[in-house]
Amino acid sequence: MSATLPMPGATIELAAAVKRYGPILALNDLTLSVGGGITGLVGPNGAGKSTIIGLVTGLMPPSSGKVRVLGSDPWTDTALRARIGYCPDGDRAWHGMSGREFVTRLGVLAGLDPADAARNAEDALVRIGLSAALDKPISQYSKGMRQKAKLCQAVLHRPELLVLDEPLNGVDPLSRVEILKTLREMAAQGMAILVSSHVLHELETAIDRVVLIHRGRLLAEGTVEEIRDLLDEHPHAVRLEAQEPRKLASALLALEGVVGVQLLDGKTVDVTTRDPGQFYASLPEVITASGFAVEALWSPDSNLEAVFRYLVKGGGG
Repeated sequence: MSATLPMPGATIELAAAVKRYGPILALNDLTLSVGGGITGLVGPNGAGKSTIIGLVTGLMPPSSGKVRVLGSDPWTDTALRARIGYCPDGDRAWHGMSGREFVTRLGVLAGLDPADAARNAEDALVRIGLSAALDKPISQYSKGMRQKAKLCQAVLHRPELLVLDEPLNGVDPLSRVEILKTLREMAAQGMAILVSSHVLHELETAIDRVVLIHRGRLLAEGTVEEIRDLLDEHPHAVRLEAQEPRKLASALLALEGVVGVQLLDGKTVDVTTRDPGQFYASLPEVITASGFAVEALWSPDSNLEAVFRYLVKGGGG
């Protein structure tokens, strides 16, 4: 039986999509429609998020089923890629270049005239807060600065759809706030955005809808409030790296909803909270007010796994 595409007019459509890597089933009969605004693609590492992004951006074809983006097949319609912006996971910046050179070069590769690419690159880098680092080598950028530069190259050609793979992974809290603010502004201007993460709570202030993926299957989708109700039933762990971990641990322990703080080594603090939304909302203020030098933040916990086990067993209805 041929796959039938869902919801005509959606920005992204997958119908009975299957993706295999040899004997490994990465996507299992996935049917999904994504519209405008900001959609969070959430699931633990290995859930299939990067595979979905690979299909959507035309980097790979499905093994079976159908994929449509902006009404076209992203694998066969090469012209479609000029309408998509892509910010990949990992650190793939060209460290021998400055931020200006890196973003300009990728703008040219995306089809812009060199003069337009240079002008747009400077505008984008200044707007996202990198004006003081325009001509510094990317090798001297922090993780947050590199992620900002990657975001700039993804939107330089003003795409209709922006796809970001784990853009907040390891980013410091203040850069995280700035990146999410930029995404909200772009969505308000009409850009559709798909952003993946293994932690819902780092996205919840920016996204409109959530898609939960586990082992290549769609387990739940809905508004942030609907999905957060599932996740908040489970304690949430956050790990931070800081120059003064003991002082940071004391400040975080005073936050409402925090039930435990542990020092792991000379720089790392583990925090457990039962109110992740409040924790992430309060964190930038705590860091700014106290002057803590927080270098990275991520969530190593398995709270999503707990929710997914609950849903797989049928507890979610």
